[in-house]
Amino acid sequence: MGTVSASFSGAGATLSLPDALARINRWLGLMLLSTLLGASGCSYLTGGSEVSFSPDSTLAAYVWATQRDLPLPPECPTIRSKVWVRWCRLDKPREYHDSEIGVFGRDWGGWDVKNSVHAAFSPDNRYLAVACPRRLMLIDCETKERRILTGPEEVVTSLIWLDNDQLAYVACSRQTDGPKRPASVSFWRQAVFQSNDHRRPIFSETQAGSCPEKGLGVTGWPRERWSPDGKYVLFRTEGFRGDLKLLDVATGTAAVVAPRGYNFESISWKGDGSAAACVGFSRKAPMTAFVLDPRTGEKIDFSENFMKAFENDSEFSAPPLFRLWTPDDQYLVVNSASRGGCLVKPQPWELIPVAERFIDGLVKDGTHRLAEESSTRLPWVFWLPVKGWLRVWVQFVEPGYRRGMDFLVDYSGRTSAPLAESWAPGGSIFVTPDGKQVVKLESPEKLVIRELKLPGAGEQ
Repeated sequence: MGTVSASFSGAGATLSLPDALARINRWLGLMLLSTLLGASGCSYLTGGSEVSFSPDSTLAAYVWATQRDLPLPPECPTIRSKVWVRWCRLDKPREYHDSEIGVFGRDWGGWDVKNSVHAAFSPDNRYLAVACPRRLMLIDCETKERRILTGPEEVVTSLIWLDNDQLAYVACSRQTDGPKRPASVSFWRQAVFQSNDHRRPIFSETQAGSCPEKGLGVTGWPRERWSPDGKYVLFRTEGFRGDLKLLDVATGTAAVVAPRGYNFESISWKGDGSAAACVGFSRKAPMTAFVLDPRTGEKIDFSENFMKAFENDSEFSAPPLFRLWTPDDQYLVVNSASRGGCLVKPQPWELIPVAERFIDGLVKDGTHRLAEESSTRLPWVFWLPVKGWLRVWVQFVEPGYRRGMDFLVDYSGRTSAPLAESWAPGGSIFVTPDGKQVVKLESPEKLVIRELKLPGAGEQ
């Protein structure tokens, strides 16, 4: 009997039949190994770290996911995440609605991809705009119909509702695969019924900084800071160290308000959009801090007072402004490595060491033992939508374990009341925009809601 032989040619190479079979066997072996690993992996539910509320405080939206991990410690990588957004009435949290956002592999951020999904209700509660790493999605809360607003390869880095049927957003897309990877950054205005082919441009430019293709996480969102009335935008070019520009949405023109070389992570608009506070840090120059009037371009500089107040902070970081001005637009919430949480009034200058006073009261009371010495680290404070009040997270040492507790603290730092236990600073506890309810997100997909009870008037 003769010998049977065969060859496979391609890409300039020739394989004998035994070599081809060997490669096929290796491929089958790898597939079998992947299947076994997938079967032995663990699948579980997990929740995001954000809760979004409707402007009238009647609805809430949050993100949850089913994730699958491979049993490869110590990392145990997440290889698949299926993500949903859920919304419900706060008076009926068990009567909820879900909408699938997408399925994401490890290349999209693994387990953390759920924290790169951000939702915002329209003013009339009809629509839910959802920004995720792949698209900007619009959900009709009544019909559950979904539409994609953005084009291919666009990543949304901020958005705002202009009215009930129209929103504005910034989308970037990478232009080349080169080392500097310039990105096209475009500001758009779009009605809920319009496709991306018919949206209206506001402003665009090419930036040297790369586009965040995997979306922005909680700490990076939003990249651009829209004024609450949607008339102006403060944004940085070329990542964090380019010029700080102010965009007039009506005219589509942008002007430089602070030069390159500063890291302007701390930008905070007043609630009525009449002014923005900006704190910039540079390793080669003194810190800059000013309040900007967007209509006139006038600046109120408070750099000198700010630097003196926080001169003991590390030279490599600036105290960040957290969230908005206080609801009365009088103080900025500032968290400092050296002084903990404070309130700052730019003009006339005033500083209230809220965390320091609060901790002094706890130490004198002696009921709890602090997990960290107040002489080495003071807690941060968190903004609340209630005039006269802030939130402070403190960790105590109890017999056999540590316990974290959120407190309500008034502006003076001398009146306080326990709010709830939580696992980390600011973790999973939210207050509705009207300041009447406390919402706790119990992972992965349950809201616990109760009335917010304040211990006193809360005035400074």
